[in-house]
Amino acid sequence: MTTRHSLLMLIPLGAGLLVVGSLATDPPGVERRPAPLSPLPEVAMPIVEAPTIDVRAAVDSIEAEPIRAAFLETVISQGAVADKKAAIRELDRLSDDDATAILSLALTDDDPRVRRAAAAGLARIGSDTAHAALASGMHDRDPARRAEAVDYLAMAGGYSAVDYLDLALRDGDARVRATAIEALGDIGDSRAVNIIGSALRDSDPEVRERAADMLDQLSDEALFHAVYPPQ
Repeated sequence: MTTRHSLLMLIPLGAGLLVVGSLATDPPGVERRPAPLSPLPEVAMPIVEAPTIDVRAAVDSIEAEPIRAAFLETVISQGAVADKKAAIRELDRLSDDDATAILSLALTDDDPRVRRAAAAGLARIGSDTAHAALASGMHDRDPARRAEAVDYLAMAGGYSAVDYLDLALRDGDARVRATAIEALGDIGDSRAVNIIGSALRDSDPEVRERAADMLDQLSDEALFHAVYPPQ
């Protein structure tokens, strides 16, 4: 057994200190990503609107990427809204896999501004894993959150995003289906147009009208191909 000493950092956060790093005992040759530690004391982590730390400067001071990732994850999970958004902007300094994992957690934040910032980050990454994270909200019990997830997929675009939006057109809430039509219209490729065409047969008249309006906006040719799909 060997003892590995990782950098222990104390970073001011609000009225308290954020502790990042670890002191661990590992088998020889085993590398372990340090987990973020809770701030001490817990009551020193007020959720306020004003920024409480210089996130970029803090990240600049951390050389090891695992500790950098742990720090950003802790800020995003426990910091003030402004700090969370700043931390999300710094995630492009991590690998896409690490950034996607942390952004997926940020999508569950209570504040819609944080969720939208996380969605924008996932849209920039644009991988299938990022699209799956964006689509995860489509399973929420709240129709508004499902519609929000659909809106996020429009930000991302791409083949897999269209697949998820196709599924959204089968949602039980007409508002979600209408939002999916808008999202598909924003993407506007041939697959999206054909899927919008399927909504012309929706059970809800407002959804059918939205689909027809969207196809009309895209072009007369798009409407023709939606009504008479290529064989």
